[in-house]
Amino acid sequence: MDRRAAQMHELELGHFRCSNLYPKIPRLISRVFHARPELKTALARILFSRKNTTFVCYSEFESFDIILDKFSFTTFLSSMVPSFRPFLFALCAFCAFSRLATALLPITIDGNMFVDSNGDPFVIVGVDYQPGGSSGYSDSASSDVLSDADVCLRDAYLLQKLGVNTIRTYTVSPWLNHDACMSILNAVGIYLILDVNSPLAGESIYRDDPASSYNAEYLKRVFSIVDAFKGYPNLLGFFAGNEVFNDATSASVSPPYIRAVQRDIKNYISLHANRTIPVGYSAADDTTLRLAGWEYLQCDSDEQSLQVSRSDFYGLNSYQWCSGRDTFQTSGYGALETIFVNSSIPLFFSEFGCNLVQPRTFTEINGGVYIESMLSVFDGGLVYEYSEEDNNYGLVKIASDGSVTLKQDYVNLQSAYANMTYTSFMSKSFIDVDGPSACNATYIESIDPTFNASFSLPPCPAEDMLTSGSGNNNIGKWIPLNSTQTTYAIYDVNNQEISNTDITVVSNQTEPEGQPSMTNPALVSPTSPAPSTIAVSNSSQSTTSSASTSATSSSAATATLLGAANPFLLAVSGLLGITLVL
Repeated sequence: MDRRAAQMHELELGHFRCSNLYPKIPRLISRVFHARPELKTALARILFSRKNTTFVCYSEFESFDIILDKFSFTTFLSSMVPSFRPFLFALCAFCAFSRLATALLPITIDGNMFVDSNGDPFVIVGVDYQPGGSSGYSDSASSDVLSDADVCLRDAYLLQKLGVNTIRTYTVSPWLNHDACMSILNAVGIYLILDVNSPLAGESIYRDDPASSYNAEYLKRVFSIVDAFKGYPNLLGFFAGNEVFNDATSASVSPPYIRAVQRDIKNYISLHANRTIPVGYSAADDTTLRLAGWEYLQCDSDEQSLQVSRSDFYGLNSYQWCSGRDTFQTSGYGALETIFVNSSIPLFFSEFGCNLVQPRTFTEINGGVYIESMLSVFDGGLVYEYSEEDNNYGLVKIASDGSVTLKQDYVNLQSAYANMTYTSFMSKSFIDVDGPSACNATYIESIDPTFNASFSLPPCPAEDMLTSGSGNNNIGKWIPLNSTQTTYAIYDVNNQEISNTDITVVSNQTEPEGQPSMTNPALVSPTSPAPSTIAVSNSSQSTTSSASTSATSSSAATATLLGAANPFLLAVSGLLGITLVL
């Protein structure tokens, strides 16, 4: 390789890594970059190889709005060496527009709702997913619940058939590779909400003695989790805590530490991730504590440190509606709807599905959680839980050989999800962008006198790590799918083996090689050598410094640019003999 041709060059547009095009291209682009030194704030690396026939261009932008604000793209093009301007336009435009297209995938927040790339409400239809339970996790194990591709294919098939779009996972290892599982979840259209803690000593906040556990070692694990998952666009958000304050003792000491951990995670994300990732909290099923906790964690202040420490979303672990026993009113759902009606952040059920009456029929799905009035307050929910554990909440049973058998609960939930009608009435009108209430400790403590509503937060015990990074180089990314079918046997409720367990790759998320896609690059199984292909990085992209900013305007602009750019890019690719995968 020509070392001079492989040197680092700078360009405002972001990172370009281009391999195997023509030997002269690095030198030509170098001339362009050095002709415009005022554009030197980000990096562009031009590489090539003599053996591989694939040209790859990766780009990572701060945001499309920032690009437009800082310089004129047409002015930049006009500065190029005239004889190479057409080709370089194709190169830069392809990287830019393709990168913006992949930025449409992450879910963001607008007021009280999660929103998709079109700015439309995104309703969580989900399941809590932790096969093996909390006792099944070990930091010395060679795998966790999101590191075994074959297991993930098995469960992704069943989750997709169930009809979910989101899972919550409570514990993973930051040191293991999760690329295959996260790519499989992406392929079937499923987002992940991930807890940053674990049940092991030193890996969570001790609810009754938070000061002893809030230290640099604890934050090293938390920041390492962020590093391991920040590169996956189908990561919806992080839970900074789960039921940390669940009684009078814990409520009297732990709340300020929850805001402190949220502050630290959000600051770390802003420094080390290329997009904003929402951070929130999951509350215990306690009537007064969850209300006081919501008021405490959603409120805002003029102080910057308090602004960044507030929750981006708030989950309720609620088992008050027991199917086969309760109705909307007897369950207390009517009261929930009234109490939380003025939320300034997304609310959802982070756990639900009482199992006092079995099998569960999940009447709360279409009688409560997903009716129109509730969806104006709550943004869906996650049924507890996927696999059968000691507490008998499972939808499926997993045998010691890895085979899975469906329970009647799975069939009943699948039917309930299939009969939901919320898509017929959900619209942008459900989004409430009224700002948060001002923090008022006196009011919050009047809700529950045991609740510590102090806004004097402990300082971050790992300031150096916050700025320099956790040191975890296990940065996740999407990868091609090697298979679409698990090797594990799956049995229905009658113990009959299901013959075809192929996942269905969702067309608007992944496309077979050579088929155009407006949203992300192809995830394909390895095949025999193909024509030279331009592939695009599918890591996510920031479009805002606040998780509460809508994606509407940027997505509309992106769609317009893609529509205008693709015909030109296709024409250029034909001249160059390159197949584009957009």
